[in-house]
This record gives sequence, structure tokens and C-alpha cells, in this order.
Amino acid sequence: MNGKSETPSWKQFNRPWYQKIGLAIWNYIKNVGLMLWSVIKAIPRKVWEFIKGIGLCFKGLWFRFWRGDWRTKVSYLIMGFGNFSRGPKQFLVGFLWLAFEAVFILFMVFLGAPNLALFGSLGKNEEYMDDVTYELIKGDNSMFILLFGVLSILLIVFFAYMWVKYTKIAYKTCEDVKKGKPLSGPKQQLNYALNDGYHVTVLILPILGVLLITVLPLLCNILVAFTNYDDSHKPPAHLFTWTGFAAFKSVFGGSYGEHLWGVLGWTLIWAVFATFTNFFFGMFLAMMINKKSIKIKAFWRVCFIIVIAVPDFVTLLMMSKFFGASETPGQNGPFNIMLSEWFGLGEKGIIDWLGQIPANSNKPTLPRVMVIVINMWCGMPFTMLATSGILMNIPEDLYESSRIDGAGPVRRFVSITFPYIMFVMGPQLITTFTGNINNFNVIWFLTGGGPASNPDVGSTDLLITWLFKLTVNNGNKQYNLGAVIGILTFIISSFFSLIVFNSSKSVKQEDTFQ
Repeated sequence: MNGKSETPSWKQFNRPWYQKIGLAIWNYIKNVGLMLWSVIKAIPRKVWEFIKGIGLCFKGLWFRFWRGDWRTKVSYLIMGFGNFSRGPKQFLVGFLWLAFEAVFILFMVFLGAPNLALFGSLGKNEEYMDDVTYELIKGDNSMFILLFGVLSILLIVFFAYMWVKYTKIAYKTCEDVKKGKPLSGPKQQLNYALNDGYHVTVLILPILGVLLITVLPLLCNILVAFTNYDDSHKPPAHLFTWTGFAAFKSVFGGSYGEHLWGVLGWTLIWAVFATFTNFFFGMFLAMMINKKSIKIKAFWRVCFIIVIAVPDFVTLLMMSKFFGASETPGQNGPFNIMLSEWFGLGEKGIIDWLGQIPANSNKPTLPRVMVIVINMWCGMPFTMLATSGILMNIPEDLYESSRIDGAGPVRRFVSITFPYIMFVMGPQLITTFTGNINNFNVIWFLTGGGPASNPDVGSTDLLITWLFKLTVNNGNKQYNLGAVIGILTFIISSFFSLIVFNSSKSVKQEDTFQ
């Protein structure tokens, strides 16, 4: 290209650092706002397209029924009939469609319909002990009704989709017969499933797994938030019922409302500090180790990789004991004991690093700082390894040209190194931030959510640990309130996972940044 290098000049990044930071923040906020606005604007259009699609679907169903032969018409009632009734070549595919319909009908008769009939009330008869025979009389199970009711609705939607799809297959088979085209046999059908239709064959099981393991529990969790499901309404001994938005009112404005905003604020503060301390310290650690003047680089990398080799919960439990503090003499951790002996302070010199002494329930600052610092120690090596690979792939031409133009180390970092690292690490940074919102292990194993002036929530509790306390680690388990907090956590995590990720340069400039 006219003898010039295609590597971009380092000067394209050459702006004062404060302008770059301000411009980046402004562009980021603007992009997120524009994306949210585009989503809001698209809702009416998507609703209209959905309604229009349903209308076209019914039109197509009527067209195929009217134009098809009698076998096609019977296929609307008996799936597979339009294939297996046309000879042995089409028997296998027709039998599979008939088996699919039979399994669906059996499920609906024995499980789906009975639970859907009780879905509106979530059960009518409670379990009780007969006073005469002392026999336990089983009643309805609200959780089973909710679970199988949601599953039945999902299967009805899936069956409706597959039924429409089969009417197209039956009509196409009818048209092929009319035109005298040869029908495919089992060999051709198997060949199609392993070649042109391979993606469908391979993905059908993972998609079913996602529906059953991810979508179904998620929908049930959302619906539990609209019930009174707690320890006193726990099946099978008791029933729970629909209560509308009562649980939301309790969490956002009732007895728990005064704690929610504090926990939410600390969750976001924790996620920001836990993410960016790991990122920046890991990045600078990788830059120091990768300097040409550093000897025995492999040794220094191994020192930090050992942290990754040890399971997180082992490290966190050890740190909890190491920095332990107690009002009882002799029950303090090794670090406090060493400080007391070295400075001759005795038991009066004990520092409550992790908020383990009940009397310090109103002193949350030090425990919050400690969990961030310890989390940095556990997560920094991961960033170091990822950044080391990026540093090795930055074109040396950029550094050479910047040196010739008089750029110092700080300017080279701001103009060359950091933009390259951010472009590659941006998606991981967003993923790490989302993961820290739900980082249960660090908080629970270090502080247990404390220090706590309230038995339900502590000063270092995140939304996820508060949810755990409400549903598992609490005498009166509030499953409905936990579901509300779960929905709030899901919304926050989804926002950063989807909208913020799609607004990043790593997505928008995937093919242009080289």
C-alpha cells in the first residue's frame, strides 16, 4: 500500500488523558441511553409484527387445509398421518411425529391438565391427619402445581409450534405426490439429519436442556414472587396462594424496604471496586513481569498462578481464620495475635478486620475494605494471565514510532497499551462485573454478611447473600421475598450482560480495530 505500513499510527490515540476519560464516559452513557431508547421504540413495532405473524400463521393453516388432499386434512388431527399413510418410505418420519403427539397427549392427560386446572388457586386440599384412622391424608402440593403448570404451558406453546411446522411438512409431501416427485426414504432422511439438518439434530437436546434447567426454574422463581410462599405456607403440609404484588411491597416499601437500598448500594459499590481493582492491579502486574529488564519471568508468574490452583473457598476460609477477631481471649486469629505481641498491646490491641465481634456491628468500613482487598488477591492472577497474552501481541511498530516522536512511558501506556487491552478485555470486564454482583463465596466465607445489627441483613451483605439468608439461613424462610430479590438481581445482571456488552467497542468495532 504505497510502501506504508498498515499498522495505525500511535498518534490516533494522542489526546490528553482527562479528555479521553471524559469522552469515553460520555460516549458510554450516550450509547447505553441510545440503546435503551431504541429498545423502547421497537416494542410497538415488535408487538405489531407478532400480531401480524399470528394472523399470517392462521391464514397459512387455512390455506394448507383447503388446498391439501384428505390425508393432509387428517394430519391436522393425527400428526404423521400425511406421511406414514403414503407408503413404507415415509413410515419412519410419520411414526416419529405420531409418537411426539402421543407423548404430549399422555403428559397433558396425566400431569398437565390436572395441574393446569388448579393453577389459578395453587391447590385446594391441604395435607392432614385423619382423627379416626390416624392416617396421613395427602393433599395438593402447591409447588408441584406451579412447576407442572408452567411446564405444561411451555409444552403447549412448543407443541403448537411443532404442529404448525408439521402441517407444512404434510402439505409439502402432498404437493410432491401431485407433481410426481419421488418421496424420500429412511436413508435420505437420515442423511439429511446428519448433513443439511445437522444443526437441528445436534442442538435439539441442548435447547431442551436450557428450557428445563434454565427457563423453567427462572419462570417459577418469578411466579413465586407473586405468592405467599414462606415457612408457614410450605408444601406439602401447607398450601401457598397467589398474593399479587404483596411481596414486592414488603421488599421495596415495607419492613425490608429500609434495608434494600443499603444492600443494593453496597452491592454496586462492591461490584465496581472488586472488578476494577482486579483488572488494574492484574494489568500492572502483567506489565511489570513482561518488562524486558525483569529476570526469571516464569518464576514470578508461577508465584501468582499458585493462587489460582488453590480453590477459592479454601483461601477465603483461611483468610477468615487468619484475620479472625473475638471478644474471648485466646480465640483471635494469628494476625491479631502477632500484632498484639509485637507491639505489646495485649487483648486491647485486637482489630476486628472482618466484623466478627457483635459490638462492632455499626462499624462496617474496615470489613468492606478487607473483602475488596482479599478478593483482589484471589482474582488478580486471572487478569494477569489474560493481560500477558495481550501484551505479547501488541505491534512493536507502535511503540517504536511513539519513542521516535518523543512519547514517554505514561503516554505510551495511555495511547497504545491501554486501548488495546480494553478492546480485548472489555467483554471479560463486563462479565466479571456481573459475576461480582452475584459473588456469593467471597462475602459469605469471609464475613457471613456481617457485621450485622439486624439478624436479616448485615453491612457486607450483597443481594445474593441476603437472598440466601431469607430463603435458607433463616428461621422463618421467606421464599417469596427471596424471589423478589432474585428478580431484582436478574434485572441488574441482565442489563450489564446484554445492553452494556452490546454497546462496547469490542462488539461495535469488532472488524475495524486491528
